[in-house]
Amino acid sequence: MKSRLEKQLRDAERVRKFWAKSDRKRDCAVKERLDVVQIRNLSYKDSPADKDCTCHLFDIYYPRQITLPEYPVIVNVHGGGWFYGDKELYAPYAKYLASKGFAVVNFNYRLAPVHRYPSAFEDVCALMEYLIAHAESFRLNLSCLNMTGDSAGAQLAAQYAVFATNPDYRAFFPSLSDVNVILPQKLALNCGLYRLDETRKQFSSDWYLPETVTTEIAESAFRMLSYLTPQFPSCYVMGSVNDTLLEESRMLHQKLTELDVLHIYREFGEGNPKSGHVFHLNLMNPEGEECNSQEILFFNGGLQ
Repeated sequence: MKSRLEKQLRDAERVRKFWAKSDRKRDCAVKERLDVVQIRNLSYKDSPADKDCTCHLFDIYYPRQITLPEYPVIVNVHGGGWFYGDKELYAPYAKYLASKGFAVVNFNYRLAPVHRYPSAFEDVCALMEYLIAHAESFRLNLSCLNMTGDSAGAQLAAQYAVFATNPDYRAFFPSLSDVNVILPQKLALNCGLYRLDETRKQFSSDWYLPETVTTEIAESAFRMLSYLTPQFPSCYVMGSVNDTLLEESRMLHQKLTELDVLHIYREFGEGNPKSGHVFHLNLMNPEGEECNSQEILFFNGGLQ
């Protein structure tokens, strides 16, 4: 077991370095925003006994030119296959969202392969519970609470919404039975991955899922979409025709349509191969700019 984990750790670190190099290249031309105020490195949960651990830290960004008693909120759940990514990587995107008039919460969560399912989801729940308890201190209007997520982050955001709306689904997480939950008003689910059983052969899912898959894990992780209800929040779902995960977005769209859940579905990338997986994080990509603008409009009550 130890040797297998050691190999996974080595492999994960190699992929992290490769992805990080690509992401730095993507963001190198993004200028620091002067129209955003930031509060950094707050803690939403006790971390392991390691003073250097950053897995439960978060930042909040506010628009500098807009002063409100309370701000509409966007909680951003980063992607990265449940083993990669952090709030620093997503800072340019989160600050862009904040510049549009929102308080944006940008946070870290525990990563695979050291931390297996449902560790990342437990951290999403802990972050949301913390925001409920401290909304007044941070001037957050939780009646205007929105969530964004991309790739694995879209899975986590959707999972939280299912958890908040379906008591039968909550029963699969006895450790979270007493956690306070809040239903997001709207979701933006970008290039998501929602069926972990269909992707088990991919390295990221294999690193995230435990060795022993119990019935509870099979139901909560593999069949999450079957627990969607008509109470699922309205959402903007998008994918790219250049993305191998496009079928995931199409399946979610189909399920939401069957349940008559209000949502907008868009596919991007036709004739533009640069608009691939999570292309919206590239703030220099015209289609990414279009997608982000539409999601902001959606959060603000337009684009119905």
